[in-house]
Amino acid sequence: MKIAKGTKLLAALSCVAALGLGVTAHAATDAPRNIGFLMPLTGGAGKLGDMMMQGSVLAVDEINSKHNGAGGRPIKLLPEDSQATARVSIAGFKRLVDLEKSEVVITGWTSVVSAVAPLAQSAEVMLISASTASPAVRGISPYFQSTWMFDDETVRLILPYAKDHLGVKRLALMTVVSDLGTALAQSVKAEWNKLGGEFAGEEVHQQDESNFRPILLRLLATKPDAIYITGSVGRQSAQIVRQSRELGYKGKFLSYGAFEDPEVKALGDLGENAFYASPSFEVDSQQPKTKEFVEAFKERFGRTPNVHQANHYDLIYIYKQVADALAEQGTEVTGKSFRKYLVEHVPQYTGAAGTYRFDYSDGSVVRPTSLKALKGGEFVKITDLVE
Repeated sequence: MKIAKGTKLLAALSCVAALGLGVTAHAATDAPRNIGFLMPLTGGAGKLGDMMMQGSVLAVDEINSKHNGAGGRPIKLLPEDSQATARVSIAGFKRLVDLEKSEVVITGWTSVVSAVAPLAQSAEVMLISASTASPAVRGISPYFQSTWMFDDETVRLILPYAKDHLGVKRLALMTVVSDLGTALAQSVKAEWNKLGGEFAGEEVHQQDESNFRPILLRLLATKPDAIYITGSVGRQSAQIVRQSRELGYKGKFLSYGAFEDPEVKALGDLGENAFYASPSFEVDSQQPKTKEFVEAFKERFGRTPNVHQANHYDLIYIYKQVADALAEQGTEVTGKSFRKYLVEHVPQYTGAAGTYRFDYSDGSVVRPTSLKALKGGEFVKITDLVE
């Protein structure tokens, strides 16, 4: 009799334990997959970072509401303000990884990537970026992959066009003191020298500077046909253009994709003759993924999206593609498994912002690239530089 009672008690306890384990397993299965979003959300680059986050948020909401999440589980975007600085970004990265258990982190800005890449490699956390332009991070870590072309590549595209088609003979540089600014200026000088162009001069400014008139007076005295702007903050680029025009400069400006910023767009007619190289993204494209994104973005935010929002929308869908495939294999999504699947199975990806062709050996990417300009208060495509 005692044995029977003991057997019944053991069976009952076993049932309770099994039910408990079942609940735990079910809860774990339904738990969201955390994606870190380590980007500047305040400070000089905060507007741009917040704008980029809109693209990612739209994709997250779509995937959760229409596509049963990623790998059978909802996804959760965890914003962490990097302030575009190394010190703040390291603390933010540690919170995302140690506390929130993010296996994949969206990030950007050269100083941030340089600071957290060693930590990501050590922790085997995958960093993906659509906002890191500096060739200084090329090959920085096998756990870093860019979907934005490094701007030594775009320099090699825009400068020949400027020389051959825009009539630029004398080129000047406005170089911001940053990892990106320095690397980009070096690329501009090397390429312009290779093309046999005349170098008019270079002026250097700080990342928090707002009055550029003293250095612009020196630079404009060299009579440049064009000024290449290396800064990544739209507010500063707009101030450089506006103050140059106020000082009587009628020449051209050259830059790269970060120039496509709302504060630059607000220049209106003052921004005429400003050209930049950017990944091709046409809001009136009839490509299904682009059309679907543009319509969804307009409905959600009440305005037309730009290339940065499209890029960050695509980052989330790349995550979904990998997470879905790993779940189908029965493989847990980790930074290591995520990277392995990317390298072995995703040589390219076509999304809302076009086609990305990845080079996993150095974390770079090649994309269709356009020459764009500010005309009539709008950013418009002038020609294809790479199809």
